[in-house]
Amino acid sequence: MNNSSKDHSSPYFTAGELASMFGISKQSLLYYDKIHLLSPDFISENGYRHYSIAQYLDLEIIVNLRSLDIPISDIQHYLQNRGQDQLKEIFRRKDQSCQETILANERIRKSLAVINGKLQEEIKELRNQVFIRSYPIRYIKVNPLTGKDSGKDRIVLFARASHKNMHNRCLLEKQQGWIVDREDFFSGHCSNKSLGFFFFLTGPVHNHHFESPGEGQEAQHTESGLIRTETKQIRQKKIILSVLPESLYCEMTFDGTFYEKVNTISKTIQDQLEKYKLHPVGDVYVLPVQNHWFTRNHEQYVTKVFFQAVH
Repeated sequence: MNNSSKDHSSPYFTAGELASMFGISKQSLLYYDKIHLLSPDFISENGYRHYSIAQYLDLEIIVNLRSLDIPISDIQHYLQNRGQDQLKEIFRRKDQSCQETILANERIRKSLAVINGKLQEEIKELRNQVFIRSYPIRYIKVNPLTGKDSGKDRIVLFARASHKNMHNRCLLEKQQGWIVDREDFFSGHCSNKSLGFFFFLTGPVHNHHFESPGEGQEAQHTESGLIRTETKQIRQKKIILSVLPESLYCEMTFDGTFYEKVNTISKTIQDQLEKYKLHPVGDVYVLPVQNHWFTRNHEQYVTKVFFQAVH
């Protein structure tokens, strides 16, 4: 309010004086006034703002609590309800918030370490050679697709599934790719239709059933491919939790995109399988190693294909 009757020689502080005493800007004081956190005692006719000793003491509380990053809403409430218990509660909530921030940053650091490790592995990956390697059991989550899913539908489904699987983790950390029909892959004229897409899991998901190889019918199911089945039950599932069994796997990492190189690499792989008297089992998994994250040039993409192989 305007009040020219005040004795201007009394111990009042101007906005500039008060701001200087606490090392803050006059704009901060204007903001505090605007949000009704700290208003001047009076405004003189010439427009100068004047603050009393009581407001100096309030500002001391505000500045110190803000230095601890205490939310303004908490400070506002505290100024109206001061006390030791109230101050302890503010500090308790802030400490909890700090702990949550620390945990979040630790998760980010772990993700960065995993991503950097994968990037180093990818640099060492030999290109354009077929390898037969033994792998332990691995766990994957599969999102099946149908022939009715259009190209746009597939992108939408993949985007939703991949972002749902992030769980505060960067997509670069999670290995994800798609699945193609084995017979289609080795046909010499592979189509552009994938059976679904998959995400590697760090381990088994508790309280969930995993499709896995076994005796009789289950073994036949694995032989024909996890998601290519005559029954409609698996197709109707939005998600299949599955295992890639401990076994030999044939894999090849090559330069370029899958659908540009598939007919060439499938012939190369088939020749190697015949050489080692192996035959493929189940579906073929396609895993982007370097894609649009690293380059706009499709020729500089790096892709890996792998599948189970048995004698």
